[in-house]
Amino acid sequence: MIKLFRNMRKGLISDKNFGRYLLYAFGEIVLVVIGILIALSINNWNENRKRKNKEIYYLNSVKTSIDLSQKEFNRVINDAEEIHSSADTLIVLLATNSTNKLRNKTLDSLMYNSGDYSIMSLNDAGIKEILNTGSLDIIQDEGIRIILASWDERIHEIRKFENETENLARNYDKYIMDFIDLSRFFTDSLQGIVIPDKRNDLISDPVFRNHLGKISFAHAKMHNMYTEEKQFLDSLDILIDNYLDKNP
Repeated sequence: MIKLFRNMRKGLISDKNFGRYLLYAFGEIVLVVIGILIALSINNWNENRKRKNKEIYYLNSVKTSIDLSQKEFNRVINDAEEIHSSADTLIVLLATNSTNKLRNKTLDSLMYNSGDYSIMSLNDAGIKEILNTGSLDIIQDEGIRIILASWDERIHEIRKFENETENLARNYDKYIMDFIDLSRFFTDSLQGIVIPDKRNDLISDPVFRNHLGKISFAHAKMHNMYTEEKQFLDSLDILIDNYLDKNP
């Protein structure tokens, strides 16, 4: 084909037919331009296809992280509610002088649950992958990008409060050790682990109530933070499903 065009060009020049030669040259340029445009169009199509495939891969990875993380959020939400409820119940009973309701096993149970704490174990590999590789701009949906972009900041705040609840639990444990004897669990379990001679000192001590107040407040806060983050993930999951349905 190239040899044919070359021969045509030589023939036109040798015949000194410059008008037809110029027309031929213009046509040749047009053909080259069209060829370049077609090549660019094919290249752009390939790049867009690769970008779309990569976007779908990341979104599916994020969905996997959401599914795994939601189970963990359900766990820590329940833990935070139980710890808050136990500490709050103790505070109310102590504040209303209803200590007659604090039978030994009941006191043991409420004290034990109040001293617990929970650390969330996230399964967010899919979310971290898109953030750590700087690929967030590949996501076309603005709502999805906004939620993902603030992920690290939101989780950082949760981790700060988790550390606070852990410190509160450790301080609480150190405090109650002066009032309990764990061996009583095996030798006199019906009477509870609180040392009988120290029971009244414990339930009348304002320091005890202060510990419980801090624990109750902190875990009420944790419950709200966990619940809010779970709702963020629910919204993100819906946004991704809707986007994938519209962009298969």
